[in-house]
Amino acid sequence: MTFWSLGYITSKYGYHNESETRGVIDTLKNAGYSVDGVVLDLYWYGKETDMGRLEWNKEQWPDHRKMLADLKAQGVNTVLISQPYINKIGAIDNYNQLAEKGMLTHDAQGKINDVTTWVGEAGMFDVANPDTRRWLRERYRTLTDEGVGGWWGDLGEPEVHPETIVHANGEKARQYHNVYGNVWSSIIYDLYKDEYPDTRLMTLMRGGTTGLQRYSVFPWSTDVSRSWAGLQPQIKIMLNSGLSGLAYMSHDVGGFAIDKENPIDPELYVRWLQLGTFSPILRTHAQEFAEPYHYPEYADELLDLVKTRYRWLPYNYTLAYENASQGYPMVRPLNFDTHGATPYDSITDEYMWGSEVLVAPVLQQGARKRDIVVPDGTWIDYNNPDVTYHGPSKISYDAPLNVLPMLIRAGAFIPQADYEMDNTGDYDASRYTVLYYPRSNVTSDYVMFEDDRKSTSSLDNGEYALITFRGAASKSSITVDIDMSGDYPGMPTEKTITLVLPGIKSSNIKSVTENGRVRTITESADKYFTLTVTLTRNEPLKIVLSL
Repeated sequence: MTFWSLGYITSKYGYHNESETRGVIDTLKNAGYSVDGVVLDLYWYGKETDMGRLEWNKEQWPDHRKMLADLKAQGVNTVLISQPYINKIGAIDNYNQLAEKGMLTHDAQGKINDVTTWVGEAGMFDVANPDTRRWLRERYRTLTDEGVGGWWGDLGEPEVHPETIVHANGEKARQYHNVYGNVWSSIIYDLYKDEYPDTRLMTLMRGGTTGLQRYSVFPWSTDVSRSWAGLQPQIKIMLNSGLSGLAYMSHDVGGFAIDKENPIDPELYVRWLQLGTFSPILRTHAQEFAEPYHYPEYADELLDLVKTRYRWLPYNYTLAYENASQGYPMVRPLNFDTHGATPYDSITDEYMWGSEVLVAPVLQQGARKRDIVVPDGTWIDYNNPDVTYHGPSKISYDAPLNVLPMLIRAGAFIPQADYEMDNTGDYDASRYTVLYYPRSNVTSDYVMFEDDRKSTSSLDNGEYALITFRGAASKSSITVDIDMSGDYPGMPTEKTITLVLPGIKSSNIKSVTENGRVRTITESADKYFTLTVTLTRNEPLKIVLSL
C-alpha cells in the first residue's frame, strides 16, 4: 500500500495546464485542506485527439519537470492517465511507428484492426506482444524518471475491443478481453519492481480480472453519474470487490458525470464525501466542480471530513496491513466474521470499516435520519459516546447533514493521529491518540501496525512493529495492557500514547495505576477520561482504573 494514497487526492476531467494545476493545489492548501495527490486527465498530453502520445504538451506544460518537483516538495504526488489507444490524428507518429513494428492489434488476416473510440479512429496497443509491452514500459519509465508519482489506466476493459481482433498470442478479443487489464497493469508493476524496487506503486485501473490485485492496483467504479442513484450503489460495489480480492475499490467522490441542467448538488457532495472519507481511497473527481472549495456553504463540514481522513491514518494503515497479511478487505459486510446464514446477508447500505467500526452513510436526498441494523453485541455511538446500543436490533438514527452515522464495537481500540497534517509526510509514528470504548464484561484486543511507510519489503523482511492493546472492563475496574514488539529502520524508540475513553467521565474514575504506580487524575471531572503514557519496546504497560 502506497501510504500517501490513504490521504486526500484531487482529480478532475481535467486540469488543462500547469497554471491550473498549481492553482488548484494552492487553493486547497489555502483553504486548509491536506493534499497528497493530484491526478492529471488526458490534457497532460494536449487534447482528446492526442490520446496515445504519452508525451507532455509543451505549450500547456512549459516546465513539467519543475512542476512535478515543486508539487512533490509540497507533499503532492502527480498521477498521469494513459489509455490502450493511439489516436490517428494527434498521436499519428506513435501510430505509424507501432504499426511498422507490428505492435498494434491485428485481425485474423494480419491486417491492423483499428478501432473507433470516443475521440475517433485509433490503433490499439497489443499488450499480448512482448515488444509492445517493452515500448510502453520505456515510455512509463521515462515519465516516472521525470517525477511522475503514479499511474492511471483508463478505458482498460478494454472499452472498445472488436471481436475481429486476434492478439499476438493467438487469442481472439473475446478470449483476451478480461485479462487485458491485468497484463497492462503488470507492465507498470514489473517496471517498478525492476527499476524502482524501493518505491511503492499506485496504479488506478478500472479493467481486469481475477488476480488484478497482484499488481498494486487501486480500481474505481468508473464514470458514475453525479446523482443520488450514482451514490447509492457504491457501498455494494466496494463490498463485492473487497470480497473478490480488490480491497482498494473506490469511486469518483462527488460523482463524475454531471447533469448540465443541475451541475451542483451541495447536499449530495457532502453525503458523498462522508462515504469517501471511510472508503479505501478518497479521491474527488468530476467533469466540473470537483473540489470541495466549490461548496462554500458547507466549507466547515467538508474540511472536517478531510481532516478526519488524516486523523484516522493509523487505523486505516492497519487495515492495509490486514489486507496485505491476511487478505481481509477494508470495507466488510456486516456478516464478515460470522458463519452460516445471518440476518445481515443482504444489507448493502451500511458496512464495517475493519472489524471495529460500523459506517451507515445517508444515501437518500433530503434525509436527516436513517435506519441502522445493529449487529449482535454492544455498540457505542461514535458521534455521541454516551449512547450505547445492543444488537441485534434496528434503530432510527438522527443524521443532520453534518453527521455521518457510525457505531463503534464495545471494547474497540481506535488509534488516531490527532494533529494537523499538510500531507501524509507529516505523519508522526512517535505519538498516537487511542480511543478506547470499554463496557462492563467486555474483553477485547487490537493489534496496530506500523513500519517506515516506504519500504516495499517490510513484511517480507519482518521490518515492522506491532502494538497490541488489550482491554477488560467490569463494574469495578477497567484494565488496559499495551505491548510493542518488532522493529524497523528509523523507528522511534518511544511512543507517547494518549488514551481517551469516550463515554467514560473522569469523575467516574476513583484511582489510576500504571504498572503498579499511582497516577494523578488531572482531567476535569466532566470530560472523558484521558491519560498520557510512554510506551517503550519490551516494556509493557498495565493501566488499571478503579471505578
